[in-house]
Amino acid sequence: MTKLLLVEDEFLVRLGLKTFIPWEEFGFELIGEAVDGLDALAILAEKPCDLLITDISMPNMDGITLMERVKELYPHIKILILSNYNDFEYVRRALQLGASDYILKLTMQPDDLQTKLQQMQEEIENERKKQEETILLNRTAVQFRQEITIEKHLRDLMTMQYSKREADDLSEEYANLLPSFPWTFSMMKIDRYEAVVDENRFKSEKLLHFSALNILREVMRKYMGGHIVELGGGRFGMISGTGAETMLQEMTECIQRYLKLSVYFGTYSPVERAYDLYEACRFAEEALLERFYNDLNRVIPYRAQMFAHQALPISSQDEWLDMMARQDIESLQNAIRNMADAYLDDGAPRLYPELARERWLHIVHLFELHLQHKGGDLYSIESYEGNYPHHMVRTAESIQQISEWLVGWISVFFEHLRSCVVHQPRPEIRTVQRMIEEKYSTSFKMSDLAKEVNFTEPYLSSLFKKETGETMIDYMIRIRMKKARELLKDPNVKIYEVADAIGYSDPNYFAKLFKKIEGIYPQEYRKRYIH
Repeated sequence: MTKLLLVEDEFLVRLGLKTFIPWEEFGFELIGEAVDGLDALAILAEKPCDLLITDISMPNMDGITLMERVKELYPHIKILILSNYNDFEYVRRALQLGASDYILKLTMQPDDLQTKLQQMQEEIENERKKQEETILLNRTAVQFRQEITIEKHLRDLMTMQYSKREADDLSEEYANLLPSFPWTFSMMKIDRYEAVVDENRFKSEKLLHFSALNILREVMRKYMGGHIVELGGGRFGMISGTGAETMLQEMTECIQRYLKLSVYFGTYSPVERAYDLYEACRFAEEALLERFYNDLNRVIPYRAQMFAHQALPISSQDEWLDMMARQDIESLQNAIRNMADAYLDDGAPRLYPELARERWLHIVHLFELHLQHKGGDLYSIESYEGNYPHHMVRTAESIQQISEWLVGWISVFFEHLRSCVVHQPRPEIRTVQRMIEEKYSTSFKMSDLAKEVNFTEPYLSSLFKKETGETMIDYMIRIRMKKARELLKDPNVKIYEVADAIGYSDPNYFAKLFKKIEGIYPQEYRKRYIH
């Protein structure tokens, strides 16, 4: 997402800009609004930003002075100037200072603004790619050769089942560059990896991996040596001599100190020969699942039979539905806590995390059934703490995180339920809802909806949110995703056909949006539903 900051002292202009364009749909994230340059600098000091849209004439600090400070402090930020007809000299000065473009406030059209922003967005992406290429080119020739030889073969040994002879041959070929047997195999995982990538603190996923890899290698040099391999998804596999726990603890501390990231290690030892590396990788990955139940231990050794396929029974479905019918929030919250405590009881068998998640999803499904019975839709509830129920349960790192989130979300659920029962949107808004339900698969503008009910677009946008509790964009996405879930149940409809059928020409964008709500990508959703 391209992060964008809007700086404009006129409220109506800001409101118009926010509603002109479906920002998220076109890959933009609005990180904030500022009324002058001082306000903007305060926001930039706290949040990363790629693109600045700023007025020229503002109190306290005008757009020109703001530009000078931004170019000094954040030279990578692109700037689009908002101007009036009498601002020509200021615009010329802004362009001299490095503004990418300008647009006249009084005559700007959504399509023109969108075109300019997408051009700037493309420039930002190109510069990011160049930065990443520069980082890669700066690696020494020796590092490059090592990566395409030893680490490539080690990655293959970790991820593919070799024959004993093939593995032994590779082990002999690189015997002078590998630690002596027996090895310890360790798998490191960056905690909350997807959230870290979305925060974009490291500007790119490659730069994040490169930074983590450098620290891991520096620490490893202090100890008995070994090799580290990127495995994707925020995971790194490494081989070292036995007794590696002290080294791994130092790695966790250094990555926390320098990158402000939490990491976990799953370990397996002893690895007696290269052929065993594939199995060791699987065992270490299973050890990492312990993090779902215990987030205190950062280095987790593999143990036989760590997880079970069966767990203690939970309260019956009728009991949950009865508490919902009575709107007994306190009892529901206690039931959630008791369910989590049952899983965390040291005497209870620990279910494989994916199976435990299915049990939590069943609880979410009960809430969904209750709301449907009242004529509501679970997906129409606004995100709570930035998450939706299915996404939280499927992606949370720990059982504590799931239960604590659900305990807080229950109040949001019943507040939404009461609003559904008490309040019905006014006729104009119901008309707009019907139009969105009819046009969801086509490319239409919100301004067209506004004309149909004789409202201005900003007023309709504000009224829709007030009457329904969600924005028109969110409502349209909800309708599209509902249809997507239906289509995904048909294995004969390809993923790109699903995206196209609900109005998204880019299947990748559709997949990311689907995952934000469901917690899994469309392909995985289909597999789980069918199988």
